[in-house]
Amino acid sequence: MSDQRIATVRPFKLSERDLRPGCQEIEVQGELDLAVSDQLRDSLDRAAEDHGEILIDLEDCEFIDSTGIAAIVRADQEMSERGGRLALFAPSGQVLRLLSLIGLTNGGLVFDSLDEALAAGL
Repeated sequence: MSDQRIATVRPFKLSERDLRPGCQEIEVQGELDLAVSDQLRDSLDRAAEDHGEILIDLEDCEFIDSTGIAAIVRADQEMSERGGRLALFAPSGQVLRLLSLIGLTNGGLVFDSLDEALAAGL
């Protein structure tokens, strides 16, 4: 019998927490795709109502498709128009490769860690 490991995918989950006044973190876990991208969009809309800064933790995001990216890009544009800021941090390898391929790692949107993302907002 061979030792085969079955990769398990974490279920999609969003967690929100305030990091400092006016700054909220949204943690994305699992796969961010068409089936759940509306949940992220709703979370981003709620956060933008009360916060000038939104940081998205992608460390436990295992996959992101075009609908997830579209939700992030839309929120970034809307935050910029309001004088706010959106940043992504700690993307997993596969997610980072995709963000890099489409050019989102340029221009101060993606950071290696929460500390870097927070410091960039000062």
